[in-house]
Amino acid sequence: MTAAQTAAGTGTAAHRAAAEPFDFRSPGGIARDQVRRLELIHEVFARAFGNELSSSLRTVIRVELMSIDQITYDEYVRSAPNPTVLCGFTIPPLAGPAIMEMSTQTGLNLVDRLLGGIGKSVEVRRPTALETSLLLDVFGLAVAPIRSTFEPILDVEPHIEGIEYNPHFVQAANPSDMVTVLSFSLAVVQGERSESLFTVCYPHSLLEAIEAHVDAAAPSGPPALGAGAVAVPHGHWVADVEVPLSVRLRPVAITAHELRQIRPGDVLRLDHGVDEPVLGMVADSKLLEGRLGQKGKNLALELTNWSNR
Repeated sequence: MTAAQTAAGTGTAAHRAAAEPFDFRSPGGIARDQVRRLELIHEVFARAFGNELSSSLRTVIRVELMSIDQITYDEYVRSAPNPTVLCGFTIPPLAGPAIMEMSTQTGLNLVDRLLGGIGKSVEVRRPTALETSLLLDVFGLAVAPIRSTFEPILDVEPHIEGIEYNPHFVQAANPSDMVTVLSFSLAVVQGERSESLFTVCYPHSLLEAIEAHVDAAAPSGPPALGAGAVAVPHGHWVADVEVPLSVRLRPVAITAHELRQIRPGDVLRLDHGVDEPVLGMVADSKLLEGRLGQKGKNLALELTNWSNR
């Protein structure tokens, strides 16, 4: 073998050692499992942020995650109106800034409610210095839940850097860098009703640092499940997500004529046996079985078995 061939072989081996996996379904972006992880933990954020707003503004506000998009930072800046309310914040010990954004009209409506108003609509304008200080309080209610959002991964201390109204003056990443944008619906469902968009923008450099912490904390093998345990993928991410649990009896079929004849006080015979266990349902999935009973003045369900049907 010649020296040239040896050098070529060495170069090929070096390239192989340096090769990294590439996801052609999301070039330049984060992997799908990372997107799913962000979705799960930010459902916790949406609920916590909604609770903080509802408590501080004394009205019912619902925050729901709508979508997660991967775009360039330049596209994010161009899609934002001018003026808009952008809050830059950091998440130590992670390096690099992130951004929260809402329209100026939404921000001023929330400020009005913070001062005891009804959140009346206002013209699109740049907030005053006094309103800016109150907007910092509003964004403080959004930044605070970031700590509990990332708690399953690592301990963070989110900190607000400041507020800007011109998106072109905020430089959280290079224009060509990829960012992940989480879009939330922020709806006031009591009093003067309104609904608007609230976004959180994470540069991918910050998300890569988060993923490094996830990989470091991942167990070397699958955890052992005890008897009767339920295997939930990424269970530690969804521990705080509320799920509706309903208890159902076996349904009964009646004719339309019989349904029309039903009156208060009538007794319907069900097809559910007295000794037959009732089913605990999450959505349309049978999760557990049990017996109906009473605890104090409330009806109760005694768990007898995890359902495998």
